[in-house]
Amino acid sequence: MDPSALGKLVSELLLAIHLLSGYAIPPEPPRVEFLPHAELEERACGRPCQVYGWFPPGQTVYLDDRLNPLVSVAARGILLHELVHFLQQEEGTFAVAPDCDAWLEREHEAFDIQIRWLTEQRAPLRALSPSAKIPIKFACAEDEAEPKG
Repeated sequence: MDPSALGKLVSELLLAIHLLSGYAIPPEPPRVEFLPHAELEERACGRPCQVYGWFPPGQTVYLDDRLNPLVSVAARGILLHELVHFLQQEEGTFAVAPDCDAWLEREHEAFDIQIRWLTEQRAPLRALSPSAKIPIKFACAEDEAEPKG
């Protein structure tokens, strides 16, 4: 993937998030690293799971290497969602190790911004996920730190 084109896209998506949310654009964007799906599953979930992007605390967004955000609006939407998490971190909006309820709030905000951006792109909501499953309904199990969804 062309690094300069990807960098330009990241800048454009950070601006879009700023306009949709008010989050400030930091001087340095995060790195974007593409991983094989199995490695992304292991890092993000510790087991097989339906993951296409992941942003752990730090400065790197991880995307499934089967995605090409330069050509696919669905892939751009996934990248945008993970960039929202980067901006949430940079502004300190949510705790680094949130409890389940805070994790849900963080995810709902990222999905809300992603849906609004996809709507502006006139993309179908199935573009939220390459598998066409829209992962918006999550719930916390009582007395558990991990979300169930």
